[in-house]
Amino acid sequence: MSIKSLLLGSAAALAVVSGAQAADAVVAAEPEPMEYVKVCDAYGTGYFYIPGTETCLKIGGRVRFDLKAANSYKLDSDNGWNSRSRGEIYMDSASDTEYGALKTKFVGRFDFDNTYNDGTHTTTKLIQANISIAGFQVGLADTLFSSFTDYAGDIINDDVVSYGQFEVNQINYTYDSGTGFKAAVAVEADDTLNDAETKVVNGEDYIPNVVGGLGYSTDSFGVSVVGGYDERRDEGAVKGRVDGEFGAFSAFVMGAWSSSGKNVNNFAPGDGSGAAWGDWAAWAGVGYKVADDVKVNAQIAGTDNDTLAVAANVKWNPVSGLLIQPEVTYTSFDNKNADGDQWNGMIRFQRTF
Repeated sequence: MSIKSLLLGSAAALAVVSGAQAADAVVAAEPEPMEYVKVCDAYGTGYFYIPGTETCLKIGGRVRFDLKAANSYKLDSDNGWNSRSRGEIYMDSASDTEYGALKTKFVGRFDFDNTYNDGTHTTTKLIQANISIAGFQVGLADTLFSSFTDYAGDIINDDVVSYGQFEVNQINYTYDSGTGFKAAVAVEADDTLNDAETKVVNGEDYIPNVVGGLGYSTDSFGVSVVGGYDERRDEGAVKGRVDGEFGAFSAFVMGAWSSSGKNVNNFAPGDGSGAAWGDWAAWAGVGYKVADDVKVNAQIAGTDNDTLAVAANVKWNPVSGLLIQPEVTYTSFDNKNADGDQWNGMIRFQRTF
């Protein structure tokens, strides 16, 4: 065989092998399209669809720093500056069902402050964790006795004279006519308040506290009444509120009657010193929007047992999401638990997102 024939045969063999390898080459698969997060505007701003589901989720929160000279709820508390840093996380979900929107709400709180005798102190607290559908709500939320009448004024220290409890496990139902009329009823856990007369231990019996309320509101006017029965103490309270808005000016008046008089109950928790209201308590407040980013507020509250609480503040939003709020309060106690007065000045910085 000649050299020329050998070279030609080798070249032909290489060409065949190369062709076979080319035919067997692996082709990379086309990348699948990425699923982007989509905005969900059916339940308000801030919601987005959880990828791959029909459930909408909203995540937010706030970071707060408070600096205060004293404690509005306690006498002889002006011994130096106190500070507190707080972080809160909010998560709301919502999805459409044949019974209406199925919603959940979660609020977690983390505090770090130096208002304790042992120095700094860190606390973690669950504020809300509830499920709602078709007007029903189950889980942890503020008592209907406080929330149905929309708490009190636009004041930081608005509950020196307390208008009700806050976080409590409950089952409630709210009827909303869509024309301004609302009615609500709740059964609530009865272990939210403890006192010397009645030691409350959850799980001792099967009878809950009961709360009910009626309300009507328009764009510029509102009226509501709510009543609560504390089954452990066999006592309760009734509270009513009237609101009005007149352009940049807003005002409210709220009054309550307690059946327990000299003793506290879950719906007449007393004042900052721990003393009962007596037969009644009252609150009134005003607000005025000076500019789009500035509002001033004032509130006064008192009880049958001669507790007086006065507060005023300025709310300034220099940029969207940022609040700077100085506040001054004056409290006067004249009861078996405390006798004297206390001034307090504080300032709050808060970023909400």
